[in-house]
Amino acid sequence: MSEKIKKFLINLIILLIFIGIVVVTTEVDWAQENSNVGSIFLYFWLILLLILGIVLPILFMYLAGNKIQEIRESDKRWFIIAIILYGFASAIPIISYIIFNRPPNFFIYLLLGINGLIPAFALKPKILKNKLMILIIIFLIILVPLIIIVGLAIGDIWSQPIPDPDNSFYYLMFWGIFCTHFYLFIALGWKFGGGTRRQSWNIYISGTLIQFSTLEDFLFYMLNGHELPGTWPWMENFLIDLKALFGRVPTDTDLLIFCIITLIIAILILFDVHGYLWKKIKQKK
Repeated sequence: MSEKIKKFLINLIILLIFIGIVVVTTEVDWAQENSNVGSIFLYFWLILLLILGIVLPILFMYLAGNKIQEIRESDKRWFIIAIILYGFASAIPIISYIIFNRPPNFFIYLLLGINGLIPAFALKPKILKNKLMILIIIFLIILVPLIIIVGLAIGDIWSQPIPDPDNSFYYLMFWGIFCTHFYLFIALGWKFGGGTRRQSWNIYISGTLIQFSTLEDFLFYMLNGHELPGTWPWMENFLIDLKALFGRVPTDTDLLIFCIITLIIAILILFDVHGYLWKKIKQKK
């Protein structure tokens, strides 16, 4: 099997995994919106999502080949810069939702781009035991607390739910914070496996774009046997104010167009089409 075909198949597997993650988050969202489905149903999807949070980064480490690469001096410098930028960028959704009571709109793409620098420039441990230990530690101190907070924000399965009639805290914690760190963690696993800077960045960006493409919104209705609503007035509180983007309350068609365009961009990034074009441009020069 040629190297190009192998890369294509691996990217195809990654794409299917990302769509599978969207399905799981769809069911968590469905359970959150419909208290009559029962806490067992909700527990199942929350726990499955949490298990995926540790299994997938390790899987991606092996998909990348689990290779050992030397750390360059510039990697250390850029990793520190990436952490600093990440700290500033993380405030974007918090400031947007809590202070201005508005979605971050296209600033969300700036946030994603900066967050992607973390796995891109992460320092790769050489020993397998150290790789696994770091992934487990990050899982325990970041993803586990975040999924617990998401459960608290849902409230239906807890004796003292967080008062949040508009579910804004849930959406911020689940979509704005947990999901972005979920894909960041996956991309970090890829980098630990010997993935390149661009590959690691591509994986993070494409995963988050697929998650935020509104594919989940369509699956929310389709997987649970309900017709699409026709119009989506609540989309003005989405990560991007789609009501302002379309100049009206988005219809099913509007949202489908947005979803398809975002998915196409995500797939092009995942399959590194921009990298291929850049190489061609450099060759011509």
